[in-house]
Amino acid sequence: MGYFVDHRTKKIHHSQFAGDSCGFLQTPIDQREFTDKADYVENLAETEYEYCPYCQTAQSTVGQMG
Repeated sequence: MGYFVDHRTKKIHHSQFAGDSCGFLQTPIDQREFTDKADYVENLAETEYEYCPYCQTAQSTVGQMG
């Protein structure tokens, strides 16, 4: 799974579910990072970062549809 890390807001987004509701449009491109390294993302989440609630909700909704 791909991740989008917003270093300005310290939020971790799921790339395929990130959208306008996530609020990253104001983040400069040099403060955005795309990665597929789950270990790296988990380490960020254990420190100062948190998962975006909008991406989490979208992922849960799609998972229930299948």
